Amino acid sequence: MKRIENDQVREEIILASDAVFERYGYLRVSMQDISNECKKGRSTIYHYFKNKEEVLDGVCEKLFLNCLAESKDTISKRRSFSANIESFNITKLKHLRHIVSKYKLAIDDLRLDPSGFMFKFRRFAEEEIAVFKQIIQWAIENKDIAELSEEDTDFLSETLNAAFKSFEQEVLVFGKFPQSDSQVAWLAQMLQKGLL
Repeated sequence: MKRIENDQVREEIILASDAVFERYGYLRVSMQDISNECKKGRSTIYHYFKNKEEVLDGVCEKLFLNCLAESKDTISKRRSFSANIESFNITKLKHLRHIVSKYKLAIDDLRLDPSGFMFKFRRFAEEEIAVFKQIIQWAIENKDIAELSEEDTDFLSETLNAAFKSFEQEVLVFGKFPQSDSQVAWLAQMLQKGLL
């Protein structure tokens, strides 16, 4: 019962912090702002988070896991390799664009350190790599792509994740590739042809 209560308090802090970061950005927010927004004492906030960066990490985790879940919902064993790669990455980019737009002030603050900005999302690489691995395994079963060894499947999953993560960085941080949906589709089709 205590754990559920603790999780609920932590979630309340994250939800309140979400609103504060959206409203004021990252640099202008203090732990006192977070405390005021969630109507909890600073000692309560510090019980769950050491500093505002940890609070931001909690907000980013919630946002990204929601983004990843919705993106993952677009893939299916019945779809082709290229269709799964395309839908997963386009959906993820759409959600990430929404996050960048909604949290413009915070993102502008975080852009001062692009590597730190991308590191916030890099923490979830294992979950993304698992999605790519699932897509590859389905594609092999469906004969969309040639048979691959376990080692090659792992390598391809990691490589696809790194390539799309780099692409996301160019789109989101540096504003490149405004036609990214069609470019993702083209890339997915090219990958499938190359893996036959």
